[in-house]
Amino acid sequence: MKCFKTMTALFLGLFFLTGTAIAQIQQPQAQQPAQADSISDAELKKFANVTTEAQEVQQQMRDQVDSMLAEKNMEMERFQQIMMSKRNPQMADSVEVTEKEQKTMKEIQPKLMQMQQKSQQQMVSIIQDNDLQPQRFQQIMQAVRTNPEVMKRFQELSGNGQN
Repeated sequence: MKCFKTMTALFLGLFFLTGTAIAQIQQPQAQQPAQADSISDAELKKFANVTTEAQEVQQQMRDQVDSMLAEKNMEMERFQQIMMSKRNPQMADSVEVTEKEQKTMKEIQPKLMQMQQKSQQQMVSIIQDNDLQPQRFQQIMQAVRTNPEVMKRFQELSGNGQN
């Protein structure tokens, strides 16, 4: 179960990190999930390599955000709460943001956007360095997330099959 939660968190992180980057590369189109039997073990191994390298990128970004927030005396939990309220109009009225917090958010927003762009570029490079195309990576990721058979194969090939 712990492995599943870790994998789910990783896939969500990867999904958000790569989503915009991939959108910048391709024209909008309906993304069809890959069929389980169309994904080779070699592709799943490449996908596993990408996820491992992507974890490092995500950790670096988290460390940078933590450092930036510490400089501004803002807790990560509070930052996340404010960000969620900005992204979810239904939550906006339920979170009161002080003037100081608004100022802090305004100051760090450009830095966060730069960091996100850099990490997205790194993700595309990681995907391509592992001989996958971003679109194919997205298809495999979606199949791993939604198809238990593909998830099981992925876990076995990546060494995360133990619970």
